[in-house]
Amino acid sequence: MKRALAAIWLSAWVFTFASAQDYYELNIPFRVNGQNLAFPLAGGLNNPQPNAVDLNNDGKLDLYIFDRTGDVHLTFLNTGAAGESKYTYAPYLEALFPEGLADWVVLRDYNGDGVMDLFTQAQAFSPFQGIAVFRGFIQDGRIAFERVPFEGPDDVLQFTLYNGTKTQIYVSNVDYPAIDDVDCDGDLDILTFNPSGGYIEYYQNRSIEMGYGRDSLIYRLEDDCWGGIFESGIDIQLGLAPSPGDCYNLVNPPVVERHPGSTLLLFDADNDGDKELVLGDVSFDSVNFLHNGGSCNLAWVDAQDPTFPSYDIPVNLPVFPATFYLDVNNDGKKDFLAAPNANNISENHEVLWYYQNVNTAQEPVFEYRQNDFMVEDMLDFGSVANPAFVDYNADGLLDLVVGNGGYYQLFGERDSRLFLYENIGTPTSPAYELVDDDFLNLDVFDDYYSFVPAFGDLDNDGDMDILVGETLGRLFYAENTAGPGNPVAYGPWQYNYMNIFVGALSAPYIVDLNRDGLPDLLVGERTGNINYYQNTGTPTAPAFNGDSGQAPNIFALGNINTAVPGAITGYSSPVVLDQDGAYVLITGTEVGQLEFYNGIEGNISGAYNLVTEQMGGIRVGRRTRPAIADIDHDGKLELFVGNERGGLTAYQTNLFLDSTSPSRDVNGELRVEVFPNPTGGLATVRLEGPGEKRLELYSATGQLVLARLWQGSELSFPTGGLPGGVYWLKVVTQGRAFAGKLVVKE
Repeated sequence: MKRALAAIWLSAWVFTFASAQDYYELNIPFRVNGQNLAFPLAGGLNNPQPNAVDLNNDGKLDLYIFDRTGDVHLTFLNTGAAGESKYTYAPYLEALFPEGLADWVVLRDYNGDGVMDLFTQAQAFSPFQGIAVFRGFIQDGRIAFERVPFEGPDDVLQFTLYNGTKTQIYVSNVDYPAIDDVDCDGDLDILTFNPSGGYIEYYQNRSIEMGYGRDSLIYRLEDDCWGGIFESGIDIQLGLAPSPGDCYNLVNPPVVERHPGSTLLLFDADNDGDKELVLGDVSFDSVNFLHNGGSCNLAWVDAQDPTFPSYDIPVNLPVFPATFYLDVNNDGKKDFLAAPNANNISENHEVLWYYQNVNTAQEPVFEYRQNDFMVEDMLDFGSVANPAFVDYNADGLLDLVVGNGGYYQLFGERDSRLFLYENIGTPTSPAYELVDDDFLNLDVFDDYYSFVPAFGDLDNDGDMDILVGETLGRLFYAENTAGPGNPVAYGPWQYNYMNIFVGALSAPYIVDLNRDGLPDLLVGERTGNINYYQNTGTPTAPAFNGDSGQAPNIFALGNINTAVPGAITGYSSPVVLDQDGAYVLITGTEVGQLEFYNGIEGNISGAYNLVTEQMGGIRVGRRTRPAIADIDHDGKLELFVGNERGGLTAYQTNLFLDSTSPSRDVNGELRVEVFPNPTGGLATVRLEGPGEKRLELYSATGQLVLARLWQGSELSFPTGGLPGGVYWLKVVTQGRAFAGKLVVKE
């Protein structure tokens, strides 16, 4: 009965700490190849869509990136001088953008108020593939957005047909449209491909013509063959009309069901007032520059450069490039950028090509600068990042190992490895440096990828062995033969460990779940369930039945399934923590959140309690992979999260490393004690050692309720004014932190 009451109390405490408030992101130093990364934990990029926008109303255009892999926002403040490309990652500003955006985002000031508005794929909010619009405005010194309503269902941008009825302006969810002033009258028009493919439709904004100024979005289909061109999707060379007003005539028109996918960018390249077009296509790696030899009111493409910019290094982005036009180096001239637009089948590391405008703003000339703009300052492992902590060199500091899904290679190959980052910081201030980009040489296994590392002492010899999950659903195993207190020394890889097979994308974790003294295995997988493999061996010789359907194994541990209703994939990735003598389970998901469960103790084969589907308010895209440890020795756990974009983010949690006993430093030399405990009045905290000490007392919701400075080994403080309950204390001295628990009686 006491155990049950304790579990009830723990459930309430864990719920508070897991979901009471959002976790805040950490900025931890990382160094790669001797260079300090400016924003290592920004989460990586795969399909970036950069836009210029003033985020904080300071008059400078900052950088907003929407990545269609995971449909995430990334915000960077412009901190560069004139002629300098320099940005500071500002994740706290990401919440300014609307939730639920998908596929594409274009920022343009449609109403001329000096604040960027937002155009995006309407299918994120409705059944229709089209355009949704959000009006931008300034609130509390920052940009904010509100949905713009339109006539008809679902507030989708519409146009008037010739018979007077209205329907949505169609934009495919794989395309990137051009939203710009096509007819040179000051308001925003739209170019998008016909649903059947091949021809570009021009939707003219009639706001100026109808006397409304720029504050309205009133469209009609002005031209169903803009520029006279036809794109077949078979030949990168477009069909061009012989003269203005004509449309390219197909001799043998292909049979197509719909347009396969294209991206559009407009800008005036020759200072004649009308706009040229840059076209990217899902079938090709280059982009086609289409010169407009017509006028603002009658476009006519009279020349093309299918390997633009052919006068420099042409764009070469497998597959499906999109292009963008914005000033990224603060020289007042817009530059040219290109990025892949296809999820999962395109280049996933060198994903943002930057061409500097070296001529004038009116007649730009672009020179290639780099293919990893912004990415060069991030941890980016291509596709999918799977982190885990281990002290590989036995120096008392936790190092970081990251497995990746793989860097893109031609013909569907994957370059997948383990990356080792050594903690070169101090016990209270971690910092990491890449020391091995093919740790333990897993790269030699060409047929396997999506490596997911896990560390634990499987053979009870005092050191950390390693398991690695992979795409086919089995496990690699290597024994650590170093012994306690020594740097790791792994033996040869063994594949198909214990014949464990979960189908696809195994994600292992090592923990003694049934508390019998033998480490068990939890293995997440693609479908979203978590497999439990009970260790039936001995302390020095683990043994597992590879069939998760046979008892005492459990195929769907806790009845957990991270797949959303109706989906067949969930990409579970479990981590288990001991909180006050009871286990809690955290798992990554396909939709990009972290799920938090308790109710495990004495209930291994039952259904676990889902505390929250969005632990800490975290959503970093898709396919989250958590790793949790106290890397700064303050008693609280830090959380690293990998994602499908191949990057990492890091957070400070409100969970404690070990609340079952007073906290000690890494060498066990000191400990913080508090007594009497529980207390109803005066409490005393004791910590030996010289120098000034600082006490911080936190409520169960994480609120600081008391702070004191003192000298000596003991400090007494009153608790009579505090509500009854559990409190957490931290003592900081000489650059080190110690944690403990205090119970205040009613």
